[in-house]
Amino acid sequence: MKAFFNYLSRACYDKGLGLLLIRVIAGLIFTVHGWEKWQNIDSTIRLMALLNLGGAPTAYFIASLELLGGIALILGVFTRVFGVLFGIEMAVAAIIAGAPRGFGGYEFEMLLSAVSFGLALAGSGKFSLLKMECAHCGGILCSGKPPECPAH
Repeated sequence: MKAFFNYLSRACYDKGLGLLLIRVIAGLIFTVHGWEKWQNIDSTIRLMALLNLGGAPTAYFIASLELLGGIALILGVFTRVFGVLFGIEMAVAAIIAGAPRGFGGYEFEMLLSAVSFGLALAGSGKFSLLKMECAHCGGILCSGKPPECPAH
């Protein structure tokens, strides 16, 4: 029985597929929300002004970040950069917009923040359009060869 469970466990073990699944779903969420912000940019500007977040410049930045960054996550391009940016954005959203509503009001933002920071730490994985992380040390644009790669 132990051998059977080990076989099943090993058959389903693929970090790259796990990262792809997380990247695609998070990317879709951000892309759809960014598109909605662009479609209702006047409302987005008013919301940013209401929250004292700078109005139009912040609204255009956030809408662009979510739309373009979401697409980048789906493709696996600049995953770590967008992971950090989305992690910060969602943490701020949870603090500013969600916290006054209680825990039921900000768990989605906190989950997206944690997923985004997790992607920033893990990288894009092997299934990406532009894999920028070294498989040995995790460095961005590292050649994977000594002396540049400390893992060798």
